[in-house]
Amino acid sequence: MSHMQYETRYTLAPGGIDARAMNARIAALDEDLGSDRRSADADPLEGLAAQGRAVGRVGIVGASGFGIGLALRVLDAGIPVTLFELERASLAKGIALARSSANGRDGRMALLAATVNFHHLKDCDLIVDAAPSDTAGKQKLFRRLDQVAKPGAVLATQASHAGVARIARYTRRAGEVLGLHMGSVSMTGETWQIVPGKDTSRTSLGTLVALIWRLRQEAEVCDPCYAFIDVKTPAQPWNIDQALD
Repeated sequence: MSHMQYETRYTLAPGGIDARAMNARIAALDEDLGSDRRSADADPLEGLAAQGRAVGRVGIVGASGFGIGLALRVLDAGIPVTLFELERASLAKGIALARSSANGRDGRMALLAATVNFHHLKDCDLIVDAAPSDTAGKQKLFRRLDQVAKPGAVLATQASHAGVARIARYTRRAGEVLGLHMGSVSMTGETWQIVPGKDTSRTSLGTLVALIWRLRQEAEVCDPCYAFIDVKTPAQPWNIDQALD
């Protein structure tokens, strides 16, 4: 593979799994694609990453441990970050944590803009929700992000499949909403898991994949169209394309 190792994880979906229906669907995909199928050795995310938009600035909502950890990784790649917190005291604690974790790399801190002004997120190409809150809080946050974020900006949440779909309904840009989990440690390093909703666009998914590679991390995508089982299966490009139709 030319990029990081990639695999799709399947997990049991609510309501169980219709094995015959799933097998029939896979067989139909195999037949339809025929000679157009790419080699199993090809990186299935190459095409998607090429369709993604460039990320010039990342917005992070919440100076939590997750938010600061994400900010430092993005800053290490030379990408400016806008860190938003509702309370100045929480923002100050987050900045102090970031500085103490910088390990002498003060240059990257110059790329960090900390703010309590929500509208300062308007120039971000990707905005990640790192704030701990309940369903009502997520609803309010993503409605505000929908109003403030520029067209085409990707909005990421820590939610699972069902949560992504629900959060996407709070916006008028369901194609730009997806889930993101980071920090899962594998044999080859840290894996970042992308959780697309049923309406997430190829462009949005490709944008996040390309960014993860730029941060020199591994990407793992959960396929929302297949019921999940508790094994890992090598991802195939035809599965990804079908999942995002």
